[in-house]
Amino acid sequence: MRRTALLAGVLLLVILGVAASASAGTTTTKKRLNVVFIVSDDERVDGNAVMHDVQHDLGGHGVTFTNFHVTTSECGPSRASILLGEYGHHDGVTDNFGPHSYPAFDDDDLAVWLHRAGYQTALVGKYLNDYTLDGHNVVPPGWDDWQVMDSVPEERYYNYTVNDNGKIESYGKAPSDYSTTVLSGKAVSFLQHVKRTKPFFLYYAPVAPHLPAIPAPQDVGRFDNLAPFSSPSLNEKDISDKPWEAWHAKALTTRGLAYANEVRKRQLESLQAVDRSVGRIVRTLRQRHLLDRTVIFYTSDNGFLWGEHRLGGKIWPYEESTRVPLLVRTPWTTANGTTDTKPVLNIDFASTISELAGVTPEVPQDGDSFVPLLHGQNVPWRHEYIIEYLGRGKLHVGGPPRFVAIHTGRYLFVKYRYDGWEELYDLRSDPWELHNVVDESRYRDVRAALLQQMKRLFEAPPHPASELEARA
Repeated sequence: MRRTALLAGVLLLVILGVAASASAGTTTTKKRLNVVFIVSDDERVDGNAVMHDVQHDLGGHGVTFTNFHVTTSECGPSRASILLGEYGHHDGVTDNFGPHSYPAFDDDDLAVWLHRAGYQTALVGKYLNDYTLDGHNVVPPGWDDWQVMDSVPEERYYNYTVNDNGKIESYGKAPSDYSTTVLSGKAVSFLQHVKRTKPFFLYYAPVAPHLPAIPAPQDVGRFDNLAPFSSPSLNEKDISDKPWEAWHAKALTTRGLAYANEVRKRQLESLQAVDRSVGRIVRTLRQRHLLDRTVIFYTSDNGFLWGEHRLGGKIWPYEESTRVPLLVRTPWTTANGTTDTKPVLNIDFASTISELAGVTPEVPQDGDSFVPLLHGQNVPWRHEYIIEYLGRGKLHVGGPPRFVAIHTGRYLFVKYRYDGWEELYDLRSDPWELHNVVDESRYRDVRAALLQQMKRLFEAPPHPASELEARA
């Protein structure tokens, strides 16, 4: 729809020629499966440890991916990558707001491909940031049922509006208006009314646990007695090796740590309503005898820092920011759930869901279908990938400047567009990313090799649809 052809070239110059990746492709399948895709908002990888239904109903009947990462740890760019299967520097969505947010999004996306193949489609919850600004709030193509929240100026739990297929509904501050409760009801309603003779695609996106992370009334105080958060990187003592040290020179105070722990508590409490909605969705599918042909994904758009490295929020290239949950319930899992440690990315969803639906993506793909991994197959897989943030720099509000990074499993190398900043972590000896070794002589050759590898991945074009179709 609004793809900017010059963006990749501009960003290549902006980011000093650093550049992206990965292999892609999908294979079609004759059996067209139903798909439920559930994406929470700002949930880090350990968030669902307190979510019984997610663990039991999804993880216990499918695959839990323990090494799942988002390629840009920010809401809008991550959600665009989910729906298109491309890195931000290819799909054009590199920021939450402004010309490189929703206005740059090409909405000939996953929903359109599935709808053309006869799928019943619904989006319930949060779409892309900036969607409701400047009159953008029309129903995009490909969606039969459009129940989308106004996420401006912030993700809300009360006092919000929902675009119900073009009609604006307003909700207040009554307990029954709690947004996860309302959205859960809309998702279940769609499932209750789909035709069993046609496949369907439900994209369910509650705003929890995004700040202000307000829990449902019955969950307030549920984790008051939770042990304080602890991590080797929490309030990191010595950040003299961090190039951004001057912006976070003071360690978090006792008050600051208490606030970070309160954010953690509220986020976990707000996830309880999301957990219940997952249980409702599974029960509805079971009651309609649809579970045996439905794949259910549960993930998040990005992670969140709770004071690690003296930082809060997201966008940073560190594990707490980029590593998020991914659990996939499959109809063919008959025993207890399994785990997979291969590095799966948010750019893989479009190819994966397309293969489950028996369609070929209609735009080039940076991602790969991980359907073989859902079947427990040992197939060749990526070893490295790009993490990037190409939006407006965040130093003025305590976030990072623009960067491109490469993650290889063994190493994380980050190149910022600010004063030549670089970071390099040996994740084998330093999984908590405490010691930046980029200036150590013994890592000189490693740094040079990673830089070249990162440029090659960044500059690699996505796989064309014709190549994906040939593979099918």
